[in-house]
Amino acid sequence: MTVLRPYQQRALELLEAAIAAGRRAPLLVLPTGSGKTVVACELMRRAVERGERALFLAPRRELVTQASRALAASGVGHGVILAGADAQAGLYASVHVGSIDTLLARMVRRHRLALADPHLVVVDEAHLSITRVRQRLLALWPGALRVGLSATPVRKDGRALGLLYDQLIEPATVAGLTEQKYLVPARYFSVSEPDMSRVRVVAGDYHQGEAERAVLPLVGNVVGTWLERGAGRRTVVFATSIKHSAALCEKFLRCGVAAEHVDATTPQELRDETFRRFSSGQTQVLTNCFLASYGFDLPELSCVILARPTRSLMLYLQMLGRGLRPADGKRDCLVLDHSGAVHCHGFAHEERLWTLEGERALVEHEKSRAEHGAAEALTCPECACVFAGARQCPECGYYFAPRGVEVRTLDGQLVEIGAHLDKAEQDRLAFFAQVLGFAAERRYKPGWAAYKFKERFGDWPPRSWSSTPAAEPNLETRRWIKSRTIAWLKARDNKRVEGVAS
Repeated sequence: MTVLRPYQQRALELLEAAIAAGRRAPLLVLPTGSGKTVVACELMRRAVERGERALFLAPRRELVTQASRALAASGVGHGVILAGADAQAGLYASVHVGSIDTLLARMVRRHRLALADPHLVVVDEAHLSITRVRQRLLALWPGALRVGLSATPVRKDGRALGLLYDQLIEPATVAGLTEQKYLVPARYFSVSEPDMSRVRVVAGDYHQGEAERAVLPLVGNVVGTWLERGAGRRTVVFATSIKHSAALCEKFLRCGVAAEHVDATTPQELRDETFRRFSSGQTQVLTNCFLASYGFDLPELSCVILARPTRSLMLYLQMLGRGLRPADGKRDCLVLDHSGAVHCHGFAHEERLWTLEGERALVEHEKSRAEHGAAEALTCPECACVFAGARQCPECGYYFAPRGVEVRTLDGQLVEIGAHLDKAEQDRLAFFAQVLGFAAERRYKPGWAAYKFKERFGDWPPRSWSSTPAAEPNLETRRWIKSRTIAWLKARDNKRVEGVAS
């Protein structure tokens, strides 16, 4: 029988307390690599002991096989429902592990499979289950207790999951598990951010074709940075498209690095062989387009390359989570960010307050100026390391003086975020970057941001800030812009009234 870690035991206690309180669809949130499947298998084992039936649903083949192995390790006999597997093997077992797509095909579309109604349905990667077709599958068992599992309880477009789940349970965080050595810390290096201002947003993320054209010029930088920073590490590269991933793989190969490319169109047998070679160490670098974001469990992986921009916090955290599992001799995970994603979404260990209520899954925390300064990400001008919570670089020892001359960027690639300025100037630069981001959202001309800066501070932004990258505007900045817009509209209406009166 599998021995549970303290936080896994705590997760079961919280789940059972929620069920006892009448909840019928709790959502368990645990970081990638923390063993959500282990908790689910213990929950199903206990259900079997009570004489109940259980069903584990997963969106990917790899997740189905992982759950099957975990159940076997827990001594739970079960059937597997998966394309290519024996359709009759274990069909009458008390526990089943099934692919969502296979069950949809056999039970909803073709009606060729009938299962006894389960008492417990566990939904892995629950953030992917809020689609009409998958809700049709879950609707087959309205009386079952539904337990969702997720490391990122947010849809790709940022919306909450309250449609299918009624209580959010989060017994552990990335920061806590890193401190307890169940996960390894990440080290971040962020390079130049591609211009995505003209790329459309579709379903909460960048349009794939347009994003591909914006990112392809970064191919040389991706490989060169890895040779400098990550050579020798087992590495996975997340690319924008199949074409982009293949181009990166070819570049690695030309540099003498054992690399392979894999994508969703790769035949299953070849895909399995590629993953086996990567797991054994025959292949050092694996490039892919989204495929390794789920169901990819290799603790030895110690470098993650973000060669694709994303507006999706869910996808960003899933990609980072691939490299945080501990392994013998592994001290950390190197994150080489070629998209500026770390500046947009923050560090993996940052505290995030999730909710099932309302439209947005992430509760925005309005930080005080002191809190904002303490948590601000700094980019080292000497080695490009990105860090927070200190003024001395943990990689090379560079110290950020409170005042000084403008810091140069390395080879025109670093994202300059104003760490060299004093606190007042940092606040002014941060505001300017955010109004640039707001202007990009609304497709305003860049000059609009300069006018707003002058309206706020009384003078124009320095010319040296002309290349400042746009940043996601926070709630405070959005409220200020809204207040000025309302004031302008009122002033305009008053002038019209005065003109009519005269």
